[in-house]
Amino acid sequence: MKNLFKRLPLFRIIVTSILLAFSGSVILIIAADAAYISKSSILEVLLSPDIRAAFILTLWTSLITTGFCLVIGVFSAYGLSRYPFKGSDVLDVIVDLLIILPVLVIGVSLLVLFRIGADLSGSPNVLVSWFGKVMTHLGDFFIYNRSGIVLAQFFCSISFAIRTIKAAFDHIDPRTEQVAMTLGCTRAGAFRRITLPLAKQGIMAGAVLSWARSFGLFGPVAIVAGAVRQKTEVLSTSIYLEISIGRLETALAVSLVMIAASFITLLLLRIFFGGNIFGSGGSR
Repeated sequence: MKNLFKRLPLFRIIVTSILLAFSGSVILIIAADAAYISKSSILEVLLSPDIRAAFILTLWTSLITTGFCLVIGVFSAYGLSRYPFKGSDVLDVIVDLLIILPVLVIGVSLLVLFRIGADLSGSPNVLVSWFGKVMTHLGDFFIYNRSGIVLAQFFCSISFAIRTIKAAFDHIDPRTEQVAMTLGCTRAGAFRRITLPLAKQGIMAGAVLSWARSFGLFGPVAIVAGAVRQKTEVLSTSIYLEISIGRLETALAVSLVMIAASFITLLLLRIFFGGNIFGSGGSR
């Protein structure tokens, strides 16, 4: 019996049990939502033109935001990884700051930024007045408009993309770029032909994280863009609107739509990329 106990993979059992317990808790939460609502609530949500419009708006704004996060994230991460300078640690902290700050703070700060434009536009100082007018026009473009949804999603998601992509760049030996440049590549050419392909998994992980953050964002979106049905309503604000009028079943049905869309998207990405969305798929 003692020898049998020694042969048991105790550590593996403990680790697997913890993983199964965590996964089971997530499944339990989703199952509770599904058990609470009726089929009529699900059909109502699926056939509702308001929810359909919110779903489409959520999808395309989150995809646009992901595109912006990829472009800004790749170059920002490369700069932090390859071109450190005195004081660059401050920039590194700023990237992390947007991760730590409550998203509501980001939303309120964006709103205030554009609201001060009206006060500054009347300043006797020409430069201050010009800045105020620019901010006023930008406020008209972003505040309580669909563009504001993308803006709020961007500032709440970009740091996840930068941090993930930078980690991928940090693991690439800079000498590979130097070798490419000795063979005739420019710095930009080495970046495009060598670094980007080697960092593709990290870039993909950054894209998925920024999309996931954007897809389910609520607070900043509601603050900056509002929650006007058929105009600036996304799925997260649909849940809030339904709860605010006491329609808990409908709100949970919308939640299940979001869960299903997220699960299917992540599953398809894992299948397409061979299970390597967030780096190595692990040993088998």
